[in-house]
Amino acid sequence: MFLVIIIPFFLLNYTVQSKVVIKEKRPIIIAHRGAPAHLPELTIPSEALSYGFDADIIEIDICLSKDDQLIVIHDLYLDSVTNVRNLFPSNRNRSNGLHYVIDFTLSELRTLSIHERFNYDTGKQIYPKRFPSAVWPSSFKLSTLNETLELLLGLNYATNKVKDLLIEIKKPEFHEENGKLISKILLELLNSYNITKQTDPVIIQTFHIPELYRIRNDYQSNLRLFALFTWNFINESSTDYDIYRSEAGIKNLSTIVQAITPIYEFLVEFNENGLFESKTNLTDLAHKYNLAVYPFTFREDNLGKYKGTFIEFVNYFWNIIQIDGFITDHSNLLIEHVRKLSTNSDPNPSTAQYGLRKPRIVEETVYLKPTTVERPVQTVSRPIVKETIYLPERQQPTTTTTTSVGLLCCIKL
Repeated sequence: MFLVIIIPFFLLNYTVQSKVVIKEKRPIIIAHRGAPAHLPELTIPSEALSYGFDADIIEIDICLSKDDQLIVIHDLYLDSVTNVRNLFPSNRNRSNGLHYVIDFTLSELRTLSIHERFNYDTGKQIYPKRFPSAVWPSSFKLSTLNETLELLLGLNYATNKVKDLLIEIKKPEFHEENGKLISKILLELLNSYNITKQTDPVIIQTFHIPELYRIRNDYQSNLRLFALFTWNFINESSTDYDIYRSEAGIKNLSTIVQAITPIYEFLVEFNENGLFESKTNLTDLAHKYNLAVYPFTFREDNLGKYKGTFIEFVNYFWNIIQIDGFITDHSNLLIEHVRKLSTNSDPNPSTAQYGLRKPRIVEETVYLKPTTVERPVQTVSRPIVKETIYLPERQQPTTTTTTSVGLLCCIKL
């Protein structure tokens, strides 16, 4: 099928001229668990709100249910964010007293309500100034990965934006010990949506580094992969993170991943007064091997050891440590400051009122249209272009008709 359009011929008749212009690089903002500073974490409303904040990437966590459904939840167990102890008898818990996602079917999980995270021993909310679940018992529900994925794909399509979903696989070792290959199930689900390429809007990360090698080498996935780092004593994985923080470890990782996502304390040393002492070499090592660095987790209501302000905190990581972006519970605050800086003429963060970062200068080649002479209007036939929309294989493929005419532009970053 062909579409006939009329365009002025002079648009097609030009010689290429170019110039180099200066562009600023801004940090990538990754919305950690959606918008948990405003709504209960990892719920559909929380994820939708972070999309509305205009975060670049929405980060979620997944575990498997008893019937192999991928559930969006941060912990392996349900006790910190649901009313599971009220709805199910004690014989559904394990020896440590906790109720694990993997021991419940999807239909059972659907009966639970999600509330703001709290300490299940004391009953106190972890972040008191966040959504007051104790005052207003919530009707938020657990969601499946299908539902979260379709939310993102649908919003991308409806808003004509490109936002990514960063999926953290929770403890692959635990799942395998319980007879489930969570990464394999995840990749099969993504494949059903035709999500298989690095350019597709999904990224996978996990603390278990060997699982990343399995995904890349054994399962032959071409999706983008990020490597999570934390302290060994936290027991997120059997991985020895000290190995992967070395130059040899980073070099090896660079053959399979596109970025590292370390706990921010791996990038900085604090002094005894809770202020910045110096930077470590991890960021420079990662950049040496072309890996981006997105540390976690930046929270306005929890700065850890640091005794300064939230903005001073993020300024240091952007200007001094030179990270590439932030994993944050407060994506709205970071995005707000990024935008304010873009309208501030003073690039020096020490004097700029809302300075988040100094400009990172990159060259962008812009191709200019030269002076032209109008020629007679010509009729040009162009084939109709079909645009692929991500859909599960169980549905008929949907196509949209697009027609466009424009100048060819090459960008050098």
